[in-house]
Amino acid sequence: MARQSDLPLLSRGLRALALGAALFTAATQAADKAGEVVIARGLATAHVAGAPARILGSGSPLHVGETITTGPRSVAMLKLGDGTRMTLRPDTSFQVEEYSLSDAAPSAVFRLFKGGLRAVTGFLSKRDPNAVRLRTAVATIGIRGTEFDARLCGADCADEARQRPAPAGRAGFVKGTVIAKAASGRARALQVGAPIYSGDALVTGANAYAVVLFRDQSRVTVMPHTEFRVDRLVYQEDRPAESEGFFSLVRGGLRAVSGVIGKYRRNAYQMRTAVATIGIRGTGYDLYCVGACVNPDPAARSGDGLYADVNDGSIDFDGGNPLAADQPPVFIGSTGMTPIEVPAMPVPIDVPMPDTVDLPPAPPVDPNATAPGEALMVACYAGTCAVETDQNTVELGAGDAARVGLGGGPAEQLPEIPAFQAEDPILNAVDVGGEVLELFDTSTGTEGDECAE
Repeated sequence: MARQSDLPLLSRGLRALALGAALFTAATQAADKAGEVVIARGLATAHVAGAPARILGSGSPLHVGETITTGPRSVAMLKLGDGTRMTLRPDTSFQVEEYSLSDAAPSAVFRLFKGGLRAVTGFLSKRDPNAVRLRTAVATIGIRGTEFDARLCGADCADEARQRPAPAGRAGFVKGTVIAKAASGRARALQVGAPIYSGDALVTGANAYAVVLFRDQSRVTVMPHTEFRVDRLVYQEDRPAESEGFFSLVRGGLRAVSGVIGKYRRNAYQMRTAVATIGIRGTGYDLYCVGACVNPDPAARSGDGLYADVNDGSIDFDGGNPLAADQPPVFIGSTGMTPIEVPAMPVPIDVPMPDTVDLPPAPPVDPNATAPGEALMVACYAGTCAVETDQNTVELGAGDAARVGLGGGPAEQLPEIPAFQAEDPILNAVDVGGEVLELFDTSTGTEGDECAE
């Protein structure tokens, strides 16, 4: 029980708490609700002028005028009233300046003070292409029915960029609809010259194909209705003995010509399928999967399964059963099965061998890919974005990126989206659809116990 002499102090404390609560309630009630927090991992807070900060959790409301801040090991996913979803990186400060869903004057204006975010916009940007804007100190981003990243980079981006692998290869030729799906699940339309990274799966539509040139000068033509995955490619011209290339044909077909790895490290080059792993001996070959590439009947001699034909050199299956260019095509229906000769491939192979296609030279290495410097980095994945500065406006389509120095100046379009940005492991760990993955390695103590959903 409090002493009589303590009562004035308690009374003043209670009045202060009541006043703070009243200020907070008045401030938030005065502000319109813009949306809510879907996920908060780590420490994320929101505050408005004249009110104390509040800790955010799943379901916490977001109000116009609030500044949302994430801690050093924290992320937050926000969902706004029009369906827009935004994922905020660690050490990010972001504000909803304006937000109105009115038919007369729909608008959404956001401000990024520091850090970075990834967003998929909702119906506002589709209803009015000029309604949604993201402001920073050096540029304003107009958002038109799109998915995009914005990142205010300092030394952190340069450190991340140096850790990202170089592209495994590039698309030298693309016909029709070809999608590159990253290991994170993020998909992008493949265009000529676009980078392809380890972990990417290339998916072709009907009447579509692509020719890929890899860093070791090997080439693959990915046929229509095919899924082909670059599991891992490591190649440095000055260290060929450390090079390796592992690929997977998931479905459909391909035509391949080996490069440096296949010539100097044959055991370090493998093309995997559901029924066999193909090794090469300096060769050009065709593979085609019928169905799921596996036959339910282990005695089958045709039908679903893997078909292979060699144009030059030879290949082997699981280290044995070599197939040379002067032999007929073969069929393998199940794991461990001895290849069976067949009269022909199961479908006409009417796409070119990759070494017969004239490909443009690879673009020069973009210094922003490994040394972005202090800048606003903007990447557009779907729809269009406009990066506006006092000096100019750069229009971005899907797969485009731009940079604006933090000291000001014009916006500069980049040759491609830098890998550290496109494959940001933190943003990709929180899928924009709502799935939460582990963000940090708990075994190293980089994620604190404060993380919560």
